[in-house]
Amino acid sequence: MSWDWICGTQESSTVKEDVIRLDNVCLLNGVASISHGIFLILFSLILLVVGCCTKYRQVNTKHLLVYPGHSIRWLISALLLVILLASIGEGVMTDETYQVLNQPTQPHLYVHSVLSFIAVLVSLIYYHHMELWQIPIMSPLLFLYWLSSLGHDIFRVLSLEYQNQDDVNIVLFDLTVIKIVIYFILMIVELNVIRTEFGPSFHQEKPVSSDTEQPEMMFRHDCVSYFSSVTLWWVQWLLNLGYKKHLEQTDLGIPAERHEAKFNHERFRKAFLEELESAKRSGKHASLMKVYARVYGRRLLWAAAVKLIGELVSLICPITVGLLTAYVTTLKYPTAESSQVIEGHHVTLEEFFMNGFVIVFIMFFSSFVGSTCVQNHIYLVMSQGIDVRTALQGMVYEKSLHLSTVATTGGTMDMGQITNHMSSDPIAMFFMFQMVNNLWVVPIQILAILMLLYMQMGYSALIGASIFFILSPIQMTIASYMGNQQKQILRCSDERLKKTNELLQGIKLLKLYAWEGLYCKAIEIIRAKELNFLLKFNIGYVYTLLLTIAAPVLVTIVGFGTYTALCGKPLTPDVTFSSLALFNALLNPLTLLPVSLMYTINGIVSTKRLEKFLSAPDVEMNEGGLTQKQTGTEIQKVKRQKPRSSKPTDLAKQSLLDGDANKEQAFRDEDSDIEEKPSYGNTPLEHDLDIKISDGCFRWYSSEAKFATLSDINVDIPKGTLMVVIGQIGSGKSSLISAILGEMTTESGMVQVRDRNQVAFAAQKPWLLNTSLQENILFSQPMDSKRYKRVIDACALRPDIDILPAGDQTEIGEKGINLSGGQKQRISVARTMYSGRDIVLLDDPLSALDVHVGRHLFEEGIMKLLIRQRRTVILVTHQLQYLNRADLIIEMKDGRIAAQGTLDDIIAADPDMYSEYNKAIELASESEAELEQSGYESESVKEERARLQQQVKTLSKKKKPTKGGDKTNGSGALVEKEEIERGSVSYSVYLYYFMNAGYFTILLSIILAVVNTGFFVGTNFWLSAWTEAGLQNHTDTTSAFKDYFSGYVGLNLAYLIFKMLASSALLWGALQASKRLALRMLRNIVKAPFRFFDVTPLGRIMNRFSGDLDTIDKRLITSFTLFMFSSMTLLSAVVVNVIVTPIFIMFCIPIAIIYLFLQRYFLATSRELQRLESVSKSPVLAYFSESLGGITTIRAFRQSQRFYDTIIERINANVIASLYLLAVNRWLAIRVDFIASLTVFVVAMTTLISALAVGLDPSLVGLLVSYTIQICGQVNLYVRSSTEIEIQMNAVERVKHYSQVDTESYEGIEPPDDWPMYGTVTLENVSARYCHGMDPVLIDVSVEIGAKQKVGVCGRTGAGKSSLSLTLLRVLDVFKGRIIIDGVDIKSVPLTSLRSKISIIPQDPVLFEGTLRHNLDPCGIIETDEVLWHALEIAQLKDMVSSYQHGLDALVTEGGENFSVGQRQLFCLARAFLRKSRILIMDEATASIDLETDKILQRVVSDAFADCTVLTIAHRIATIMKSDKVLVLDNGKVAEYGTPNELLEIQDGLFASLVRDTNL
Repeated sequence: MSWDWICGTQESSTVKEDVIRLDNVCLLNGVASISHGIFLILFSLILLVVGCCTKYRQVNTKHLLVYPGHSIRWLISALLLVILLASIGEGVMTDETYQVLNQPTQPHLYVHSVLSFIAVLVSLIYYHHMELWQIPIMSPLLFLYWLSSLGHDIFRVLSLEYQNQDDVNIVLFDLTVIKIVIYFILMIVELNVIRTEFGPSFHQEKPVSSDTEQPEMMFRHDCVSYFSSVTLWWVQWLLNLGYKKHLEQTDLGIPAERHEAKFNHERFRKAFLEELESAKRSGKHASLMKVYARVYGRRLLWAAAVKLIGELVSLICPITVGLLTAYVTTLKYPTAESSQVIEGHHVTLEEFFMNGFVIVFIMFFSSFVGSTCVQNHIYLVMSQGIDVRTALQGMVYEKSLHLSTVATTGGTMDMGQITNHMSSDPIAMFFMFQMVNNLWVVPIQILAILMLLYMQMGYSALIGASIFFILSPIQMTIASYMGNQQKQILRCSDERLKKTNELLQGIKLLKLYAWEGLYCKAIEIIRAKELNFLLKFNIGYVYTLLLTIAAPVLVTIVGFGTYTALCGKPLTPDVTFSSLALFNALLNPLTLLPVSLMYTINGIVSTKRLEKFLSAPDVEMNEGGLTQKQTGTEIQKVKRQKPRSSKPTDLAKQSLLDGDANKEQAFRDEDSDIEEKPSYGNTPLEHDLDIKISDGCFRWYSSEAKFATLSDINVDIPKGTLMVVIGQIGSGKSSLISAILGEMTTESGMVQVRDRNQVAFAAQKPWLLNTSLQENILFSQPMDSKRYKRVIDACALRPDIDILPAGDQTEIGEKGINLSGGQKQRISVARTMYSGRDIVLLDDPLSALDVHVGRHLFEEGIMKLLIRQRRTVILVTHQLQYLNRADLIIEMKDGRIAAQGTLDDIIAADPDMYSEYNKAIELASESEAELEQSGYESESVKEERARLQQQVKTLSKKKKPTKGGDKTNGSGALVEKEEIERGSVSYSVYLYYFMNAGYFTILLSIILAVVNTGFFVGTNFWLSAWTEAGLQNHTDTTSAFKDYFSGYVGLNLAYLIFKMLASSALLWGALQASKRLALRMLRNIVKAPFRFFDVTPLGRIMNRFSGDLDTIDKRLITSFTLFMFSSMTLLSAVVVNVIVTPIFIMFCIPIAIIYLFLQRYFLATSRELQRLESVSKSPVLAYFSESLGGITTIRAFRQSQRFYDTIIERINANVIASLYLLAVNRWLAIRVDFIASLTVFVVAMTTLISALAVGLDPSLVGLLVSYTIQICGQVNLYVRSSTEIEIQMNAVERVKHYSQVDTESYEGIEPPDDWPMYGTVTLENVSARYCHGMDPVLIDVSVEIGAKQKVGVCGRTGAGKSSLSLTLLRVLDVFKGRIIIDGVDIKSVPLTSLRSKISIIPQDPVLFEGTLRHNLDPCGIIETDEVLWHALEIAQLKDMVSSYQHGLDALVTEGGENFSVGQRQLFCLARAFLRKSRILIMDEATASIDLETDKILQRVVSDAFADCTVLTIAHRIATIMKSDKVLVLDNGKVAEYGTPNELLEIQDGLFASLVRDTNL
């Protein structure tokens, strides 16, 4: 009985009569079912047994070690599953042909396919565990299964042939042939696995990826099954973790080798070097585009193929809309042909594909497969984009390490531009890689859609398509216009970032001079230009958007309008809605094309910039021979560490940054195993010499002088010599050091150095890293406690270290910002002493030091630690008292050696030197006497330590443990960690953005979008009614056209108009938000207190002005536009579906709940990843900026490799966050697409059932299905855009944070214009502190300073001298008492007005990029040049500036690096004179000036500032002996105050004792 049920009556009788006939279909299917069932049981049993008995497993690893043919097997198996589903459908449909004629059912027609489907699914699970457990012995069973299945299907083909059913129109025959081919391929794959696992290489160890050996490598995209890779199932662990807890950087591990920064950099560099060689041979410039193609071309092409397949498969979906509508039409309006019943038979292709249920399944599969392919394309190209971004960052950093000072000081490049090469340009390439495939895939996609439209509508479609050809030139013109605007935006961005960087670098001086508003205004002007170009760019974007949306609309109007006239038929639902779906399918590629073109243009522009940068000249790196000019296009071999790849190549070891193979190795430290040659060419260096310069002529290319910077330089420096270089400011002392280091351009002559790996260097402007004090001294050297202690003591650093909360483990802040100039200089010198190098170059290290500390450093450090150990020391100094200790003295004058030899030789050559020498000895003796009186510790050092102690106290009390439990006290961190918000972005951030955009503008855009959506819905219902009218009236073809066409045109035009208005309103609001957010942040930052800049690295602030503003300017606008229109379209689709089929609400609610849960689950991880990605960018940019500041020191110490390795680690931290962010985004997109495809399936199935059950109109079926297909794209767009908005709002959140940083109080009542008229200063019981809650540094200070008085300020330990000067400028918090200047309480005066009326000459001079005129008079208030020249004459600079070709308009490079520190200090003096302030504060204003110039200045300044009240912060008593009054401070209190004579009469007075001990 059971056999009768399975086979049917007729088939069962056949089985009983004869079991060997080929037409016995039931028997064949029964045997196949049994075979599939047996293998299904075997697969399950083996999985169960081996899964339970873990001892049989050979490998347990989280990484999947795949067998050969892994991907092919998965792809073929997936295809097989689809074919088996079709076989099941074919069996069911064939069975129905028998049941229609009242014959019994025949389950054997589909049961075998069901069992086969289940068995193939289990076989994939079986194979996956075979790979997971690495048990290849499981493979033969799979081979037997494929062999068995192949045999069954061969017999089935023979059976069909026997029955004369071997026809390609028979679905069963076609499916069976396809299965035979698939089973055969799977057999071959299985045989290959058996051959490789059990063949001759069975006992050999299999090669294993290095990633599997890295336990912290958890990015397993390439180490998982193909299914997991395609669906990104492997990233589920991170989403689960992120849902449970806040993610940290350590949770992410390290990137896979193929994405690792060093691997990508070396691969890119190898290709670039090959391109350089090729370009050199052909006489052309190297092209980075060719390098991109060589390195990434193959993978990009594969990604493009995947995209093309996905897009073409997706086009099946619109076709099925027409087929489904036609099927419903035949049901409602049956014809004689469709009503004819045929006896039981195998279904044909036409019957199969015209079945409504088959069409629905095809619709689902085509939608899901197409979207999955597209999402995998996005993953592939974006991962390649991350790789190219990483490689370019490595290239830029490596190039920067060897970039010639010619490039940076010559005005061709500046730090802002170079920083853009590190940040903006790699990001532009990332987006270009993401979009570039669209440029050729999209045209193919458009062509395919047009072909399908022609098949549907004939010539009407071609006439409609002509609209695209008419609009294309317009779109190209707009794209070109947008490209030009983008170039201007980038140019303005470069300029803005450069100015912002300069402002932040000199922010303290600018605030003290009240110039922050002036420089802020300059940035605002550039920003206004940038926003103007951005507005023009957005106008182009609106027009592009309008044309893109208008194109399909106009095409439908023209196409539908001409269809009836040309074809002579009315519009019917099957033609209309299939065509409408195809027209809608045109929207996405037409939108993508201009956007892709825009990003590609941006990428090309950035590529050109990078090509120019990478071809810039490199620094001269010599070992001791003739200097040769070098450019970035020359190649030098360099020894590098091997990458993790097991295939190193010679070219991968080459550095594009260095010259010929004979030149200096690029990356080498003192541990290098490559031996240096002692000299170049045929001129060997004499045995007893360490350095020799012969006939040297050197130049800074940026120099405005008519002659070379250094000329006729001939120097021989023996080993173990102390050589002292002296001379006036600008004489070429520091340039001589730079020439020895190879930093200058050599015009002629040669420089020879015995061993450049044995050079140590301390710059005039000390350079420190944002790390611990100990690390700054060790500088990667191994710790030697004994040597370290000696160096610390020699540099007098022990008391400073004792003050710090974590001792020498304390983080000292970016550029040593928490330390004084003297402390920074001593750490810098300590680094050279600890290095153990044979040659030590010290560029004026004593200028920032008190004479006492300087003597201690000289005696204990230079003489005992260096000279006694036979090291060669070159010391640039103005401290002439040490000349008698020098073995060799060089006196520089006007870029030449005026004299050289011993002290006697110098005095003989320059008799004036003798008096200067005696003066220096006298000052030194005076200082020694002061030293004894103050307990053998100078006042300047005491003051430095008091400041440091106060800063430590301030930060310790100010900082509190964060949520994460981070502690400050004892941790050693003086720089605050970057803020990182947790959880969802607060609604207050959205409100803050909308407030800046304008509430009215946002509301208006929403209203316009709602109206626009209403017209869109009305248009589609109108079209539905039009087609239904055409279906009901076949005879009159024109009446429906006349009734409906004009209304259709009107609705469409209204839709386009309101679309443009809504887009324009939203873009205008976003532009206003960009403008206001940037302005508020900038204006707030410049008003931040000094303390903010002490604890915040500049790289972190710059990241707000670069990356975050870029996100707000460009990406957020696009995301909001997509979100608004996708959400409106989605809402309209739901409303339409519910109106037509109310039952849809039952499916809509659970689908919406799934979407919301999915989004919430995803957001928990994605926003944390976005924040980690944003936060991990800052250390890269900060370290890059830090490295640029100390590039000469890095090169001198041969530490390039270490700094390269460090930034590679930081880039990797950013890379892994970016990769995981990409992976989880694609994870979401694939699942959203699947649910969207499932929604299409549900809607299509419900409409089909409704049509069968209640006779739903075919036009409404077409409308619903076409609308739902739109949901597929719109839901994904909605989820993606809403997610991206939340992620990108992180940028707004960070900008908002910096817009609300506490600021200084700038408010007050403006004093009279001539205030202060006299310059009287009164302090009444003044108590001041660094900030609220801190200990006071000034206590009840009461002092009266008369007009035009010259007051010297001195004191002992922690006296508060500098604190007093800062209090006058309201830098400190005066919490008690008041300060009155000319009868006005300064607390009531606006801060800008106060500081503009007081001049200060700080210890650290700062110049800004531009002209000398701009630096002297940035406000432009000086009417004549004579005034400027007079100021320069007073500052002893007139002769130097007069020698420049452009005089006052001579170029000042970034940071004033083309002038010495002493010259910069003199410019600051001239600047103070020009301000004509009644009150002047001088804080060690002549520290970096030689004694001769200082002597002249003291005389000239006394005359120039005769009408001013002058406060001189004194570290030498002699400098204030001629003051009108002297203020002596002690522990923040007034100890003594009066004229020098009055204080000298106080026998037990502090001032009198100091003077007596100095023998004055």
